[in-house]
Amino acid sequence: MPAGRMAAAAILCGTLAAQDPGGAPAPRPNRVAWMEIFPDPLPEGRNHLSLEATSQFLRPDRAISGDSRTHAILDGEEWQLTADLAAPLWGGFINLRLRAVARSGGIADQAFTSYHDALGIPQGGRNLVPKYQFHYRLERDGVVVVDLNKSDTVLMEPDIAWVRSFGTKDAGGRFGLSVQLPTGKREDLTGTGSTDALLGGALWKRSGRWHAFTQAERVFFGLPKDSPYKTVITQRSFTRAWMGGGYQGEGDGFFSGLGVELSLGYIENPYHVDLARMDKDGMQQYWTVTHKRLPHWRFGISEEAGSYFAPDLTVFACYRFQKFGIF
Repeated sequence: MPAGRMAAAAILCGTLAAQDPGGAPAPRPNRVAWMEIFPDPLPEGRNHLSLEATSQFLRPDRAISGDSRTHAILDGEEWQLTADLAAPLWGGFINLRLRAVARSGGIADQAFTSYHDALGIPQGGRNLVPKYQFHYRLERDGVVVVDLNKSDTVLMEPDIAWVRSFGTKDAGGRFGLSVQLPTGKREDLTGTGSTDALLGGALWKRSGRWHAFTQAERVFFGLPKDSPYKTVITQRSFTRAWMGGGYQGEGDGFFSGLGVELSLGYIENPYHVDLARMDKDGMQQYWTVTHKRLPHWRFGISEEAGSYFAPDLTVFACYRFQKFGIF
């Protein structure tokens, strides 16, 4: 056999020998507007589709710093469709992640108002702005970092990751790296405009119907020489991590087949703008529901957990294709 064909066959065999990554699903990210320009979490290696709707709000009476150096507006909703395309490669897998985001004033403002009224709790500042308004703006020392006030659908910068799994579906982990390509621009919050990267790893453990998992990453990013983000970002890397656990029913009935999972996510904040609600690190709680009869589906909700550097509320639905990779 010619040497070229032998080499190609060896590469193909090594590629097809990659194991189904299994284990824990990839965690949900922090989708607040200022953070969605950075790379997404390390993927799990399955073809995957997810749809999520996010409500974001910063009350206007707390959006100007005490020294008046910072002015911020965060009011809008986003619908985001995320697709993972995975294929075995070099004993692990390569994954392309694509994201499309539709931003607008949304449809949920009245629902939030009615919910607060029904519980008899304050509106949290939502009564101080027009309903169904869409506006993202961040200004520091007279420099406008971002200013979006028109509904639009955009493509975010794509992520290409290589990840390798070890262990088994019941006890194991994965590690890898991801690169976000500089196809976006900061003006429409589609990316940093530079090549960004992350290194990360995950661990999981299953025991009967119970499971636990964790994932941690270090994100590295650059900024173009003339980027206005330099007026609000004080570091060029940050850490994020998730941990959680859950129970999966194995019965055939509605309740006996239910699964419930709770996880907490932490994200270090690279921004510093002298606004208490934006300078805190981000904390989110994620509640996910599964069912034995719908093994490929995950439905969930996430909410800020003790800080205001995360979306108010996100609902999501995820479909994981059965077959590993695209082959």
